[in-house]
This record gives sequence, C-alpha cells and structure tokens, in this order.
Amino acid sequence: MTFADSLLLATASVMMVVALVLAFIPLLPGAVLVWAVALVYGVLNGFTLVTPGAMILITALMIAGSTCDLWLPLLGVKTGGMSCLAALGSLIGGFLATFLIPIPIVGTLIGAVVGALLAELARFREIRKALQAGQSAAKMFVLSYVVELAASIAIAVVFFISLVVDSF
Repeated sequence: MTFADSLLLATASVMMVVALVLAFIPLLPGAVLVWAVALVYGVLNGFTLVTPGAMILITALMIAGSTCDLWLPLLGVKTGGMSCLAALGSLIGGFLATFLIPIPIVGTLIGAVVGALLAELARFREIRKALQAGQSAAKMFVLSYVVELAASIAIAVVFFISLVVDSF
C-alpha cells in the first residue's frame, strides 16, 4: 500500500467517524452523509476495498434509512391507530414546525404531534381519538429517528468490514 493509499484510507476512516457522529443530529441526513463518504472513498480507490457488492448493500441501507420518514408513517397508519388524514397532518405539521420552532428535534416532534392531533380533532371531534393520533405520531417520529440512526451505523459497519475483508 502506497503512502497516498494509506492517506486516503486514513482520511476516509476519519470522515466516516465524523459522518457517523453527525448522524446523531436528527435534522442532518445521517445515512446520506455516511453513504457519501463510502461512495467517495470507493470511487477514489477504484472500488478495490469497498467493492461494488458492499456499495450496493451500503446504498440499500442508505435508501432505507433516509426514506424511513416516508414509509414508517404508512406503517403507523395500520398499526398506530392514525388515519391517513392524521398521517398527512403529522407530516405537514412536522415540516412547518421544523422552520417555525427552530429547536432541533423538539420543533419537528411538536409539529408532528400537533398536526396529527389537529387533523383527527377536525375529523372526529373527539379528543380521545385526537390524543391517540398525536401519541402515534410521536412514536413514529422517534422510531424513524432510530431507524435512520441504525441505518447510518450499519453503513459504517459495512464500510469498515469491507476495508478489512478483501472480497465482500
């Protein structure tokens, strides 16, 4: 291994750790950041250590992690007691509150809960059903954060394993 290869490997490893730390900040696209480090290293290294097979797995993990905000609420509609209208209200409320309440995590969470609550309250005019939808929205928010974080960690694990194992 040449000095340039060693320097590239060291830089990529440090950047991977930095991207993984940044993945813990909920408003940053953690899975995409970690994936980008693996992709750039793979391209610069000619996909010799991070093989195309490893990169396909890393890309699948990134897609699952970065889109979980889209598909987890759909699961919540079935299992969490939210209606489609509440899921839509949660999505809109979370998006708006991210900008209106500039406190990381808190603003988005409050908006998602309030959006679902208001949508169900407008639909059924029952506080019990509205509170149930708000609780379900909060659970989906936390679950989506955990899924994206798990995907980011899994990407880093696959990256580092592919550096050690020659044919992944």
